[in-house]
Amino acid sequence: MKTSFYYLIILVLALLACTTPKKTISSYENKSTIVVNCKNSSVPASYITGKVTDINTQKEIFNARAVLRDLKTLQVIEGVLTDEHGNFKLSNISLGQYNLRIEHEGCDDVDINLNFDEHRTCLAEIKLALYTMKPEKPIIYLYPEQRQKINVKLDYEGTLSHSYPKYYGDGWTVTAEPNGTLWDENNQEYYALFWESHSSKQIIPQDGFIVAGKETASFLEEKLAYLGLNRREANEFIMYWLPRMENIAYNLIHFAGTEYEEQAELEIRPKPETIIRVMMLTQPLKSKIDYPKQDLTKLKKTRKGFTVVEWGGSTINIPNL
Repeated sequence: MKTSFYYLIILVLALLACTTPKKTISSYENKSTIVVNCKNSSVPASYITGKVTDINTQKEIFNARAVLRDLKTLQVIEGVLTDEHGNFKLSNISLGQYNLRIEHEGCDDVDINLNFDEHRTCLAEIKLALYTMKPEKPIIYLYPEQRQKINVKLDYEGTLSHSYPKYYGDGWTVTAEPNGTLWDENNQEYYALFWESHSSKQIIPQDGFIVAGKETASFLEEKLAYLGLNRREANEFIMYWLPRMENIAYNLIHFAGTEYEEQAELEIRPKPETIIRVMMLTQPLKSKIDYPKQDLTKLKKTRKGFTVVEWGGSTINIPNL
């Protein structure tokens, strides 16, 4: 009897070993830090100088935003961007209480409250824990050929941070109309499904496009139409991403394919005839560089039948670029 029990245990363990694991949802453990050291100043004003670096690589972070707000009113007093060496300076600060916040694409904001009851000079040291991959605002449009109930499940390798309507374990279940209008079980109307997340796994593009910031809008108009987005979808994409890209000298832009689809699998029932997924990976650059040009022909889709469209983007951080 005991021998049979041992055989049963061995069989169960063997079956478990042969089971393909689902992607695990894990949290990003590194935390951004901010330390500010101040000393009294003889000049009739205060100022803050600071440096922003990556907590993991110690690499200086370009284009992070340092924002000083009045602590009582939350009104922005001054906002500056870090230079190519990760440095910033906030000058001529009056007496008062303030909140200093550091913002950067691909990480959570970090902040600290400061009390200037005397004039001081301050040195801020900020270390940001960048998410290796943080898809921003992927939204999903559903266009069935007739009004019908649709279930959408997302199997993502990372942490789901935001969703609307709220995503539960069994996914989204909505009634969709051919024009894309969605209704939940409470008859609440939506035009798309929304999710955001972050992951410790980064996609490193081997090719892409080097685009001047001022040419971002025209570039995206051309490429998004080629990839299958209609004008409304492209408008929403560009309105979300343009403000953070057009004032940068250059941007590396790559449109992810199977590498993204494997990291963020969609299971849709009933099964659509056409699925268009546009995930843009972008990195701000201080100057123009040579980079292999991406061939988009494999990503081009033609809408036919029940069509699902998803777009999103992620600011990436490729070392030594």
